[in-house]
Amino acid sequence: MGLRRFFSLSAWGGLLIFLAMAISVISGLTQACDQSVSETIKRFHQPLVDQLVIFLTKLNSPLALLLVTLIMGVMLLYKKRKLQAVIFVAGLWGTALATTLVKELVKRPRPTDRLVEIHSPSFPSWHSATSMALALLFLAWLYPRYKNRAFPVLLWPLLIGLSRIWLNAHWCSDVLAGWALGAFVTSTILFVYTGRKSYSQNS
Repeated sequence: MGLRRFFSLSAWGGLLIFLAMAISVISGLTQACDQSVSETIKRFHQPLVDQLVIFLTKLNSPLALLLVTLIMGVMLLYKKRKLQAVIFVAGLWGTALATTLVKELVKRPRPTDRLVEIHSPSFPSWHSATSMALALLFLAWLYPRYKNRAFPVLLWPLLIGLSRIWLNAHWCSDVLAGWALGAFVTSTILFVYTGRKSYSQNS
């Protein structure tokens, strides 16, 4: 399967999953399952593991992503890849903006007994959405050279999403919706971008 087809499927799949999760959350259909997952994970908390997971989740914080954006922007501009720099910013921070707007619309309360201090609404997970965006952007950048060996970058959103559930910062459905929203926004942008003739030439 070509990369452009992958992004097409990712965009449509992300949209459909996000809409399904949003309807289910607003209707209260996921609450019992979410609470069950949350209570189950609490039983396995250990101080050392908790600290490691907190460190992991901070690697996808707004400050960390801003640093990544600056590094990637400078590098791409230095290589005269202005369009790629624009795509990187649009994909990552477009996802961040979309997630923030949905949070304010839904205003879902977060789980109690969180292991991290945070006060914004819960749905969808900002960390999950932006980690998915970041992974897809790196996939588009690495694929022309490494082909299928580039796909392990998609493990990053898996780790970040699971870290948010472990820390009780999010319900499970928040994370699933975050992944889906990140996939939809970023894959849509990358689908258009990878269709350009300049993509294979500049990558």
